[in-house]
Amino acid sequence: MQPFKNLIFDLGEVIIDIDYSQTIAAFQKLAIVDFREVVSYATQSHIFDLYEKGKVTTAGFRNELKQFLRPGTTDIEIENAWNAIFFDFPRAKIDLLKQLKSRYKTFALSNINEIHVDTINRVAHEKFGEADFGSFFHGAYYSNEIGFRKPEQEIYNYILEKENLVAAETFFVDDKRENIEAARALGIHAYQLKDRNKLNELLAELKII
Repeated sequence: MQPFKNLIFDLGEVIIDIDYSQTIAAFQKLAIVDFREVVSYATQSHIFDLYEKGKVTTAGFRNELKQFLRPGTTDIEIENAWNAIFFDFPRAKIDLLKQLKSRYKTFALSNINEIHVDTINRVAHEKFGEADFGSFFHGAYYSNEIGFRKPEQEIYNYILEKENLVAAETFFVDDKRENIEAARALGIHAYQLKDRNKLNELLAELKII
């Protein structure tokens, strides 16, 4: 196997532990409908996709959600429910990223939105003493800033071209199969992480660590 020079990491369920059920449960307490029909892990309502691509502002996103929520629901309540998805930021994975950054060119590639970017940046500062979450990588590429989201091929081409990466020298890990397949179609060595606790095992198997 050709040695990898570049490592690209998804964030949710790879680096950051997330739980969609916690967000749904939090919104259920605010909702006037069954919120499971509005958002789920496998199928997202159109508004969530647009927000992840930066096509809707945070204010517009909150206002769109309010049609499903009790009258008088505040912006803070919406953001707290939206942020309930974050389960843990394992320190061991942050330490791993720091180790890998000294040996490879490392990047984050995430389907994410403005509220969640603000939140992970705050955690990076308050819990780990870094300026923002992107500090753990040589570069952080977020769907809401790029205008494309995985598995759209444009987002993979964007990072390859922006960083002048050779696909055949690049490792990518994500928890969703469709995102892996899209990356492989471009020649990237992509791997699906089905268990968030086995990232080290995957990296060791591939002799990355």
